[in-house]
Order: sequence, then structure tokens, then C-alpha cells
Amino acid sequence: MFNKQYDKFNVRNVCLFLIAFVPVTKIFLLPSIMAQFAFSDMWISALLNVALDTLTLFCALSLWKRYEGLDFYNILADNFGKTAAKIVYALYFLYFILKAYSPVTEQKTYVERTLYESTATVFTFLPFFLVSAYLASKKLFVLGRLADIMFLFTLTGFVLLFALAFANTDFGAVLPIGINGVGKIAKGSFISLNWFGDGVYFFFLMGRVPPEKKAGVRILPTFACAGLLVVLFMVMFYGSFSFIAPRQEFALTEIAKYSVSINNIGRFDYIAVFFLLFTGAVAMALPLYFATECFIKVFNLQAKMWTSIVIHACMFVIIYVIAEYVDTAMRVITFYISWFFIVMAYVVPLLTLFLRRGGRKIAEKNKS
Repeated sequence: MFNKQYDKFNVRNVCLFLIAFVPVTKIFLLPSIMAQFAFSDMWISALLNVALDTLTLFCALSLWKRYEGLDFYNILADNFGKTAAKIVYALYFLYFILKAYSPVTEQKTYVERTLYESTATVFTFLPFFLVSAYLASKKLFVLGRLADIMFLFTLTGFVLLFALAFANTDFGAVLPIGINGVGKIAKGSFISLNWFGDGVYFFFLMGRVPPEKKAGVRILPTFACAGLLVVLFMVMFYGSFSFIAPRQEFALTEIAKYSVSINNIGRFDYIAVFFLLFTGAVAMALPLYFATECFIKVFNLQAKMWTSIVIHACMFVIIYVIAEYVDTAMRVITFYISWFFIVMAYVVPLLTLFLRRGGRKIAEKNKS
């Protein structure tokens, strides 16, 4: 049945949640990384990933409609049993931990190199983990209330960046479309998978969002629009720097830095950077939020606060200990673990299209 403790999180909150948090984790280091592999077609790689994520969300919405009121765990248990459900949730726990690593690490790098160059990591990034641990211990409607505010920050930040960078953008730089070949486009898509896969989130919102008429008609276009913000950012990023785009490490700061408008009005882009950086800090807490949820389900825990604290403390220690090997860690996740992301973010959601309500009970009945 629908869980009443989450009845303050509705379809409107989901839409604001998507607009606020989906685009902002993909505009720090990712654009320069994608430019190294897909060059002027990097935006096509991003568009391909957005399309895949939208398909994943469609699968989640379809399952939500068929299993109205049930959460993802109970749907899995209904079809395959509790043991299988726990195994899937354990795999998704690992998925969310790995998904959190790249954006958390890149924002840490961004903050250290651009804002607090001489300050120790423990002081610059520990506050983020404290806030994230607090959010992960709260009910979902807290994130809904945050999304009400953060989506304004996200939209304002993107509008300001686009307005400042527009005059300096050569849109012809991304033409002709597909000039770098299918292989490079596919590679650009593949190496960026750990930044995408956001459609999976809705599987873990099921059972917490009350059903509404035409909910999918509102949620799917909102998600697609959030993804298109990322695609447009990629276009303007490459249009601003062309062949030197791969060397512009921090796209968020660089894209409007050389705008003609800045000469007249000053570093107005800092406002946009602050808005998006602030929202990005909250957005990067989402994978850890859902990792906490999965861990609690697997081990039937009740102490959500302490579970959240332990998971965040372990994540902080891991990032702090392997800080000197961050490039190697990112390379491993990007090139070798992306297959795991494909399975968990796209293959498993597609398979849910074949689930039936009461599937396990029906199968047992047929055997007897």
C-alpha cells in the first residue's frame, strides 16, 4: 500500500526535483572529459544518454502504474521473493555508491582548485558530507521542500550562464553533425554513463508518490527538458572553446569567463556559478540518499540516522584516502565499471516491463 509518511511528496515535487537536481551534476568536469572523446559531437553523446535515461524513466512510470501503491522492493519480492529483492537492492546500493563517487570527487576537486586552494580537504569538504548525511536520514518530503527552492537556483544559474556565453558561442563549431563518426559518439556516451542514469531514481520513489492522473505526461517532458539543459550546455561549451575544449577542465567556470558582457558588467557569472555550485552540492547527496535506503532494506535496519552517518563516513574516508589516486579511480570507474552502470541503469529497468502483479504467486499456482 501507499506509504502515508511520504504523502507530502507528489508529482509536482517530482517535477521540481528533476529540474533542480538532474542537470547540475553534469557541468563541472564532464564536458571537458566528453570533449576528449567525442569532440564536436559531444552533445550528441549527451543527447543519446538523455534519451536512454528517458527510456529508463518510462519503464519506471510504467511499473508505477501497474503496481500502484507498492514500492520497488515489494514489487521485486512479489515476483521473485524477498531474497532476490534483497540481492537486487544490494546491487543498487553498490550502484549508487559508485554513482556518487564521480560527481562528489569532481566537486571536491573544483572547490579545492578554484575556491580554497590552500585549505585542507577535511575542512573544505567535510561540511558537504555532514549535510548529505542529515538529508539521507530524513523523509523524502524534505528533499521535496528543498527542490521547491533549488529549482529556482538551477534555472537562474543556467539562464545567466547561457545569456553571458551566448555572444561568445560559435554554434557552427558543432557542425557538421556526426563528423567524428559513430565510434567516437558512442565512446563519448559510454565514458559518461556514471554521470547519467538518473531515470533509476524514480524506481526508488515508487510507493512514496501518490498516483495522479496524467502524471507521466508531466514527469517525462520535465525530465527530458532537464536533460536538454545539459545538451545545450555541451553545445555552448564546445561552441565557446572549439578544439581547446578538452583542456578547459572546469566548464562551469570557463564557459562565461571570456564573455564580452563581463567586460561591461563585471564577473556577473559568479552569481550563476554560486547558484549551480550550491544546488550541485545538494544534488550529489542524492545517490548517497538512495544508497542509504537500499542498505536499510537489505539488512532490515531501523536506525536510519546512524546508517546514514556510517555510509557517509565510509565514503568520506574512501575519497580522502585515495585522493592521490583519484585519476586512476576515475579511469577505472569510467572505462571498466561502465558496464555495471549499463546493466543497473538500463538493462534492469527494461526487464521490469515484463513484470506482472502477483507474478511469483501466479507462477507457483501454475506449478501446483
